[in-house]
Amino acid sequence: MTTNYLSALSLAIVLVIPAAQGAGLRQSIADSIADNPVVKRALKSYQAVTEEVRAAAGGYYPSVDATLGYGYEWTKTSGIDDVELNRREARLNVNQMLFDGFATRSEVERQEARMRSAMANLRDVSEDYVLEAGRAYLELLRREQLLNSANETLLNHVRIYEQIKRRSESGMGSLSAIQQAEGRLALAEVNALAAENNMRDAKANYQRIFGVAPEENLEPVDEMVAPLPETLEQAQLESTENHPVMAVAQADIEAAIAQREAAESRLYPRLDLEIERRWDDNLDGQPGPNEDLTAMLRLRYNLYNGGEDAARVRRSEHQLGEAQAIQRDAMRQARQSLDLSWNAYEILGRQMEFLSEHLDASQRTRDAYQKQFDIGQRTLLDLLDTENEVFSARNQLVEAQIDHQIAQIRVLNATGSLLSSLDIPLPQPFADSQEDKGMMSNGVAPESAEDASAEAG
Repeated sequence: MTTNYLSALSLAIVLVIPAAQGAGLRQSIADSIADNPVVKRALKSYQAVTEEVRAAAGGYYPSVDATLGYGYEWTKTSGIDDVELNRREARLNVNQMLFDGFATRSEVERQEARMRSAMANLRDVSEDYVLEAGRAYLELLRREQLLNSANETLLNHVRIYEQIKRRSESGMGSLSAIQQAEGRLALAEVNALAAENNMRDAKANYQRIFGVAPEENLEPVDEMVAPLPETLEQAQLESTENHPVMAVAQADIEAAIAQREAAESRLYPRLDLEIERRWDDNLDGQPGPNEDLTAMLRLRYNLYNGGEDAARVRRSEHQLGEAQAIQRDAMRQARQSLDLSWNAYEILGRQMEFLSEHLDASQRTRDAYQKQFDIGQRTLLDLLDTENEVFSARNQLVEAQIDHQIAQIRVLNATGSLLSSLDIPLPQPFADSQEDKGMMSNGVAPESAEDASAEAG
């Protein structure tokens, strides 16, 4: 058994020695955010909606169509013999919308609102990814520290066991003392194995989120991950003004308003300028060419369609009410998330001072008990109990420290400022355009169909 304990001792020493530090929290997230599938999906959704804006703006421009035809024609006219001809047609039509009840304008506004919503959703998804990645990074740091703590405790139990064994061999120790030391040593080994298992799980979770295996030893994170609002009231104000969920909800309301206006456009007449040039041959039983040019203003107005248009307007009004309800619910959820995160941040910050004092006191007690044990004033059970107390106190402090850091990034996420606080840029939807890079690095979407069309250039 001594050989096994010495092996465990060597393992503990190796694991406690610090290794070279790897990439930090910010750099690890910045390197991985653009490759995250969920972020990529939101990015592609935004790009798709920008094309919808361009498509909607096409309604302002003329439509040009060309038609060619060739085939057989049979004509029968009263008093004239039947005529069979090979008919040829060539037509060019130009149609310019002059007035459509503001349908095109409303559709452009709706798609622009959807584009703003998609941009805000990209920010929201990116913020959530940074939160999830930050949790994974900090969780791996937690598991590294807890594993080192478990191995350090195992090291101390091995040392105590060897001390008791030497006493027993010299006739100063009892069999029960050795048995007690063996039992506590076995429990320390179990704790070390459990900590190693948790460490492996944290590594697997890190690889799932970041897409790559973690480096051998992560760089520690500052006690304050990033500057936070000074008060809860200030944080709540920032959340109301900056949280991307609020922007999504507001943009969805604007899209619903535009959709209602588009539905009302069907209650108006439509006016088009239609120009047609025709080049025909062998038309309507008349051999030879037949050319025609027309330029017409055509007014079309639906007088009755079974109440379909009125039903569309009512439906759009209900959808607007739905969007407004979703906005109110989003505000409540964001407020609750911020309150919970802020409470955890404050309470954990206050707990850490007492947990640090507890750890210092436990270590001093253990050191004093070790000296008293050496001169026979303390029992082995007293010494082992103080060792376990130090192990528990150290773990509680580590847990509180990491939870405090996680609470900080949760607060920043709840205010919608996690990306900016960690200086992590959004993925670039239009990487070929320097202008778009500038817009996207600030998290700003194009304001109009003209802006969206300019992106294509």
